[in-house]
Amino acid sequence: MKSSITPFLVFLILMFTSAFAIAGPGDTTTVRAHNNAHMSWWGSYDAWGVFPSAGTTYRRINLDFTLGCPSNGCSDWDYTVQVEALRPTGTYDSTLVQAPYYTLGSSSPDTIRGNTSQVYLTFFNTATGSTDSSLAGSFQVMIHNNSSDPFAITDSLTLYNCNFYNYYHDNQGNIIDSIFVGFDTILLNSFTPTYNVFEVIERIELARVITPYGGYYPNTWSNTVTFDVTDFASILQDSVKLRAFYGGWSDGFTITLDFHFIEGTPPRTVQNIRNVYVSGPGGFPYGNASNSIENYLTPKTFALTNNETNAMLRVIPTGHGAGTQNCAEFCLKNYQVLLNGTQYFQQPIWRNDCGKNHLIRQAGTWIYDRANWCPGEKGVVREHELTPLITPGSNLTVDMNLDPFTNTVGGQNPNYIMAVQLITYGDPNYNLDVSMEDIIAPSNNFYHNRSNPICQNPKVVIKNTGSTTLTSATITYGIAGATPSTFNWTGNLGFNQTAVVQLGSIDWNSTTNQPDKFYAYVSNPNGGADQYALNDTMTSTVLFPTQHPNSFVLLFKSNLAPNENTYNIKDSQGNTVFSNGILAANTIYRDTVTLAPGCYTFNMNDSGKDGLYFFANNDGTGYVRFVNAFGPGVLKYFESDFGTNITYQFTVGYVLEQPEIEMEAEMLVYPNPTSDMIQIDLSLPNAESGMIEVLSLEGKLLSSIALDKSDSQLLTVDMSYFPSGVYMIRYTSANRTVIKKAVKR
Repeated sequence: MKSSITPFLVFLILMFTSAFAIAGPGDTTTVRAHNNAHMSWWGSYDAWGVFPSAGTTYRRINLDFTLGCPSNGCSDWDYTVQVEALRPTGTYDSTLVQAPYYTLGSSSPDTIRGNTSQVYLTFFNTATGSTDSSLAGSFQVMIHNNSSDPFAITDSLTLYNCNFYNYYHDNQGNIIDSIFVGFDTILLNSFTPTYNVFEVIERIELARVITPYGGYYPNTWSNTVTFDVTDFASILQDSVKLRAFYGGWSDGFTITLDFHFIEGTPPRTVQNIRNVYVSGPGGFPYGNASNSIENYLTPKTFALTNNETNAMLRVIPTGHGAGTQNCAEFCLKNYQVLLNGTQYFQQPIWRNDCGKNHLIRQAGTWIYDRANWCPGEKGVVREHELTPLITPGSNLTVDMNLDPFTNTVGGQNPNYIMAVQLITYGDPNYNLDVSMEDIIAPSNNFYHNRSNPICQNPKVVIKNTGSTTLTSATITYGIAGATPSTFNWTGNLGFNQTAVVQLGSIDWNSTTNQPDKFYAYVSNPNGGADQYALNDTMTSTVLFPTQHPNSFVLLFKSNLAPNENTYNIKDSQGNTVFSNGILAANTIYRDTVTLAPGCYTFNMNDSGKDGLYFFANNDGTGYVRFVNAFGPGVLKYFESDFGTNITYQFTVGYVLEQPEIEMEAEMLVYPNPTSDMIQIDLSLPNAESGMIEVLSLEGKLLSSIALDKSDSQLLTVDMSYFPSGVYMIRYTSANRTVIKKAVKR
């Protein structure tokens, strides 16, 4: 029902407007550094970021890290991309080098021969029927003859080519004589030992992302993940050179970096940023009996000032290579943090949720859990709060160890790419403060696509940004223009700790009946007054769930591992209104589901974390769909290669804002690659006639199958007689064209 605007709502809207004025021009400064820079073949890509000058404080600095496909397509492989700020240190070092007497281009050959006078090259001129000539090629030698600056160019010498024959011809073009062209000058190089002095540049890693298996992606694909880089405000000032390093051995991806500087006061002010360990792109060797990783993770001592009252250790470790036990990429190992010789922390270098990746159905083993990363995801930043463990004004020795390991597989080089920073601060700027950190749902942020859209129970992230332990707070939330809802959170959050909060019901009715913005506002920390209002509110753009009829068919085909699968439908109160029983392998189940009007959640779980289809296992193929109970038409198609789970909210009997969205056509091709047969699983929103075609990359038609008035087909195509290579599977009808790639081994 419609609701009037209460005085409280007016207050809330004013608060909302005030809080988010910081996102307006002048209060948020956006700086783009790399702009679709094309990364390829193990290279560094540098760009200058022209950042705001010192003097302004920022409550938050976000880095939007966007990968895209270049014009020739994305790489098929998962490679490391590191973003570093190159910080001049003001200190200088030198290396002993040999300065040459002369250089030729970029080389310094021992001997050069040539002619100082012009030399001509003869040839037969067919137009005149006689011997003719043209000026021979020349080259320039740079002379370095300054003892105080051996690399400075003091002179140059132009020499003409030598050591060739000039030939003379009769009027028929026959050679009748020749003369050898020698040289009149010979240069012998000498080298002067000298020190090459340079400023030491410190590499401060800001963010790390592992590229997805991008072989399926169109050239228009892009994906953005966001990093909080607020602590690096003192580095991101004026002009800063930023380096994006691409650790790939193939043509790769594009990168765009956008920094958003939101003015205000941070939770605490950074005093210093010190590198503890920087492995660089090659990583520290792991399991090398003759070169232990402990040779690199040595104790480091830092002198803290009296102003450095708080501290945090920021660690980005990712494991790579597959030696014994598939270490370091696919084995779970731990690092330990020691302070002044005593161990205080142990952290697994591991992610166990790759099957919940926001980028599903990649062209590789995207579901496999890995050493602190998943393909297409962030290298997770681990933060260890050191404040209770340090003494301002005294020395702090930081040391790290890794679980013991020895690699016995020849030709493999397991390693950990590590960036470890000691960041120190003054005291927290607020005693009692809580911030709204993120809106997971409802949101159109693709990073949260597995949690959206919703019709109930919004989900947000709050953070304790005050020095006092946070035990309670009030969260006010809703659709702009609708009646606000409140949720009383209780818990126990120390400083800088976060909590994911699932809220209660929500009023979707707005004064315009077109809700489009969701807000969440946190207040009353520990029942008191919040000391900093600008970080209390966030908004998101709402995606609306689909309305389905009150009766439809849940169509499920099991694969060869049905014991891994469970699925159910729950109502808005969490009651299970439908669930599967014991499943048999490779069997089709058609269950008619009848639901009362309301909001529902369909849950599909796979304990093997490999969905109903995955190319690298032997579980076969299954699928799950909502189909019309009273006629043709697929209401909802779910991707079979979904990894760990599907969570899908929908409504019955009402819409939230918009009419039902017609499903797009979907086509799954598997196994892919194949050596003989491929299955083509086609799902259409409505019954229609069309054609399945197999084409070469050049567009040559190799095979075709006509479809007559169908909304769902499971077809088999024999590709055993095709040569190895890449093929296109194309479905066409009067309404649509769908194309997928297939690889024949």
